[in-house]
Amino acid sequence: MNMKNKQQLIVVIITVIIFFKNFAFAQGGVAKDNTIKLNTEILNIIKKNSMFSDKLNWKQVNEESKILPFTTNDSLNEKIIYNFYTQKLREVGDRHSFFVTNKVMEKFREKPLVDTPAGKYLGEGIAWLKIPAILSFDGEKELKYANDVRGIIKKIDTDNTITGWIVDLRQNTGGNMWPMLAGLNALVEDGTAGYFVEGKTGKKYPWQNKNGILLGKGQVVDTYKSKNRNVKIAILIDSRTASSGEMTAISFLGLPNVKSFGQTSAGYTTANYTFVLSNGTQLQLAKTYVADRTGKGYPKNVEPDVSVEPGIDSGQDKVILSASTWLKSK
Repeated sequence: MNMKNKQQLIVVIITVIIFFKNFAFAQGGVAKDNTIKLNTEILNIIKKNSMFSDKLNWKQVNEESKILPFTTNDSLNEKIIYNFYTQKLREVGDRHSFFVTNKVMEKFREKPLVDTPAGKYLGEGIAWLKIPAILSFDGEKELKYANDVRGIIKKIDTDNTITGWIVDLRQNTGGNMWPMLAGLNALVEDGTAGYFVEGKTGKKYPWQNKNGILLGKGQVVDTYKSKNRNVKIAILIDSRTASSGEMTAISFLGLPNVKSFGQTSAGYTTANYTFVLSNGTQLQLAKTYVADRTGKGYPKNVEPDVSVEPGIDSGQDKVILSASTWLKSK
């Protein structure tokens, strides 16, 4: 073999060695093992638990998941996997499920979305409560939110004779429904406020709304109850009332003294369940939809009893005026 052929052979051998080294790392290295594990884990969770599972073509999903353009970078592979399954769920009507990365969780721990509840007496026996969104991983902030709502109700109810309440859930994009329910419990009797309904079986799981209780926190919320829990209650919703905001509205529906006003809600009335993944991130997966206390389901959105064109979000807008007219009627 001449020198030229020897050099060519060496180049070929080195090229082959590099190829198989990279191939072995991609197929059997740490990044690839983690990726395969995460991919399989998420596929199995969705297949078993998603309320949209029966709508997915699992043969196709399984085949496509095996040829995703993975790299040796775990972080990049996670994004590829999350985008793939999110897209598949969206294609069959799941608008609500999502993945929560460690970075996002840390962001909300450092700066949670906790708007301040508000309220005031509008005159003529009408009280207005503004119930905003709350998205927090901080139990103390959730407790404070619930007690702030109770405190506002207590002050207005103590200082005035209330003949009608307005619960304003417009622009409430959701987060955690339980602090909202715990605060607003002051306006209603204890009991079942609604249900989570399994999409596959129709099995119902009741929401228990009890005085002084914030789910998972025990007897820690102020226990004040309004003086008259039979007065009319107007629930205000709009196109940005979403997720837990919608569920809070639904918790009042079905009561004989309640009527809703405004516009059709955002349409996130499925309930997300938390699945902690092996890499420490979370899959918030829509497993059930919601129903009111009478069992009426809301798998898509909430339509108001009285449709009113949107106005300025204040004590003098069209929706509040419409609700006030009903509250003052006999």
